[in-house]
Amino acid sequence: MKNVSTLRALILATLIFSLAGCGADTSQEQEEPGKPDASETPSNAAEDDVEAGAEAAPDAPEERVIDVIARDFSIEAPEQMDTGWYTMRLDNQGQQTHFVIMYRLAEGRTIEDQRREVVPAFDAVMAGIRNGEIEKADIGNFLVENIPEWGLQMTYIGGAGLVAPGKTTQSSFRVPEAGTYLMECYVKSTDGTWHTSMGMLTQVEVTDQEDEGVEPESDFTIAISNDGIEAPETLPAGRQTIRVDINDRPETFMPYDVNLARLGEDSDLEEIVFWMDWSNVGGLRAPAPVEFLGGVEHMEAGNHGYLTVDLSPGRYLWISEINAGEMHKVFTVE
Repeated sequence: MKNVSTLRALILATLIFSLAGCGADTSQEQEEPGKPDASETPSNAAEDDVEAGAEAAPDAPEERVIDVIARDFSIEAPEQMDTGWYTMRLDNQGQQTHFVIMYRLAEGRTIEDQRREVVPAFDAVMAGIRNGEIEKADIGNFLVENIPEWGLQMTYIGGAGLVAPGKTTQSSFRVPEAGTYLMECYVKSTDGTWHTSMGMLTQVEVTDQEDEGVEPESDFTIAISNDGIEAPETLPAGRQTIRVDINDRPETFMPYDVNLARLGEDSDLEEIVFWMDWSNVGGLRAPAPVEFLGGVEHMEAGNHGYLTVDLSPGRYLWISEINAGEMHKVFTVE
C-alpha cells in the first residue's frame, strides 16, 4: 500500500520465511619377514590420505526452499524459519493475482495486534475513498490518526512478487534477524476488499541460525534506484536467475519492489501503471490488467534478492508498485 503522501503513512501502508569416516579392516594376512606390506607403500598411503580427506570434507550447503501456497483467500506457509538465505516458491492456486511479502513486526507485536489495530484502518480508508468521503490528499492524516506508532516500525525483507492465477514463481531473499514476521497479500478482490482482510495474513517465527544458507548465482542483474530501473534491453529466452539490487529508498518511506509482467498485443501501459497504485479505487483490484510472472517484493535499500523465471520470446515489463509511473521499463526476450 503505497504512494501515501506522508512518510509515516506510507510505512503503514505496507502492513499489511557425518562427517563420514571409513574404518579400515584390521585383519591382515601375515607377511614374509622383511617384505613391506603393500598397504604401507607410499603410493597407497597417499591414496588413503586423499580418500580420507575427501570423505571428511563437509557436505556443500544446500539451497533452502520454502513452499508457499496462495489461495483465494489464504496463505499456506511455514510457521517457523531460521535466519539466512531462502528461496520462496510461491504457487498461486487461486483465481486472482497474488503476491506474498514478508516483513518483521516491531518487538513484542504479533499477528493479533496487526489484525486488531492496523488492518481495520485500511478497510476504513478504502471505504472512504470509494464513497468519496476521503480524498487522496487526506489518506496520510487518516492513517496516522487511526494506526498506532508501532505500525510504523516494520522491516521489509522481500518475498515473491505478483503472480497470475495458476502460475508458480520463485524468489530468493535473506532473512536478516530473529523475530516475529508476517507474510501478507494485500491485492484487492473484485469488490475492492483487501485480501489481507479476507485471510491472507500469516505469522512466521524466525530464530537465529549460524548457517546462512545458499545465495543463488545470477545470470543477469537489474538495479532499482531513485533514478529508475536499470536493466538490459534484451534477455535471452530460457530459464534465467535475475539479481535485483535495491540501491535507494524513494522519497516516501516505503522501500522499492519490482514485478515482472508479460505484455500482450493489447496491453495498455497506462492502465497497468494506474492499477499498481493501491490508493486508486481500481488499483491493485482483481482482475489484473496483465499477466504477472513474479518479482522481488519490497526490501530495504542496500539489499538484494533474486527472481528465477522461464522466459519465452516476447515483450515484458519491469514495474514497481512505488512510483509506478516512473519506475517501469519495457524489454524484449529473444
